[in-house]
Amino acid sequence: METPGRRFGSAVVIGGSMAGLLSARVLADHFDKVTLVERDVRMEGPAARKGVPQGPHIHVLLDTGRRILDKYFPDLFEQLQVQGAEFIDSSGDLAWHHFGVWKLRRTSGIPGLLCTRPLLEWNVLRRIKARPNVAVREGCSIEGLICDEKGTGRITGVRVKTPQGEESWEADLVVDASGRGSRMPQWLEAIGYARPEEEQVIVDLSYTTCLHEPPPHFQKEWKALFLYPSPPKAWRAGFISHVEGGRWLVTLNGYFGEHAPTEYAGFLEYARSLTRPDLYNYLKEATPIGPISQHKVKDCRWRHYEKLPRFPEGLVILGDAACAFNPLYGQGMSVAGLGAELLDTCLREQAERGELSGLAQRFRERLPEVIRLPWLLGTGMDLLYPQAVGKRPFGLGLLHWYILRLMERTSTDAHVHRQFYRILHLHAGLEAVLQPSVALPVLGHGVMSLLRPLERLANTETRPPPLTPPRPSPVPVQKSTG
Repeated sequence: METPGRRFGSAVVIGGSMAGLLSARVLADHFDKVTLVERDVRMEGPAARKGVPQGPHIHVLLDTGRRILDKYFPDLFEQLQVQGAEFIDSSGDLAWHHFGVWKLRRTSGIPGLLCTRPLLEWNVLRRIKARPNVAVREGCSIEGLICDEKGTGRITGVRVKTPQGEESWEADLVVDASGRGSRMPQWLEAIGYARPEEEQVIVDLSYTTCLHEPPPHFQKEWKALFLYPSPPKAWRAGFISHVEGGRWLVTLNGYFGEHAPTEYAGFLEYARSLTRPDLYNYLKEATPIGPISQHKVKDCRWRHYEKLPRFPEGLVILGDAACAFNPLYGQGMSVAGLGAELLDTCLREQAERGELSGLAQRFRERLPEVIRLPWLLGTGMDLLYPQAVGKRPFGLGLLHWYILRLMERTSTDAHVHRQFYRILHLHAGLEAVLQPSVALPVLGHGVMSLLRPLERLANTETRPPPLTPPRPSPVPVQKSTG
């Protein structure tokens, strides 16, 4: 990845989660010095940490996120596989019940990564630390922004609380990737800027997770089992995913305060309450390992920095600090990757011009292009529930009717299923599921649903068997030259 034009001076990245790590990797191609600031002091090796409370729970890496990680870390997935991570076909190896039907299992060619979040993040962190122009400062927290004393409206650094006391660090660019807990609205207000407008959907979601040893007689009918709820009548979900060490990562979700208990008898009973018995039947034969973890997410929230009439130069905001998604849909890491990739594109354009002026404005105006589709998909699903609190735009009811029929059709129609997967993995926009080859069968299914019960139109009961003959695991890594 050769950088055109000149390199810039120094950059500071706030937050060492995936958005921050990817931002630091991008900045390393454009700046002489990059400092990544992280509040946590991490253990050597993959381990859950306080700053990522969602870390112990199941994570999904969409194929778009996989592509971006492979672009910036060409040997990452090869090494993850050596450490026990596994690539699967994200359709053929997945048993998925959603909207009351079992989705088709077919060879999609779209790889899915199975491993724990700490293993993935630790491997990315190791590669960041190995870059000679990147310094990782742990045990430090950012306390505020420093502005140009000449009144030019440019951020020139940050105030940092370190173990030695408060310090001021100069920077030509500050990137806020500090996640849901970002204090950027307060920091902007403190230096004379307005707080951004916030778009919010309140869901009161919880993740409750426990590692398990699979039953010894498990026949490997799937490598991941997803039982999503059927809105608006049910809002409990359950997931099992193979992860490194031959273990199962089991996560139970509940909307609107219906959170799974953190003692095992209650955890198991909650699994039995799901609309399908499959997960419970497997779980009652498995052996729990270690404690049960719980993480609660009140809402998904988009801070519209692009709408602010004034915004300082020298500042970029991305990842959950800009838009925090409902984690149930697995969009967060991939959208953070798209944000980092956009930052790379903007910096290359700036390098050709030979200056950083205009970067902050250009980036914040273009970031909504990255966020809009996954936000629409995620919040559209959430707002199927009357209990969800959020703005319901005109025409949402019609969109919901179409989504419901589309999801039901993925149980029987290979083409509809394929186009759904394209939009799910952010390979395509809404046009993928609105084109005539999808819309006509979906609308036809909708008409038939007025005349026949769902169980006569789709597979509601029988979990699809594994594909035969068995396929080799996908080999998704496409080596790049960065």
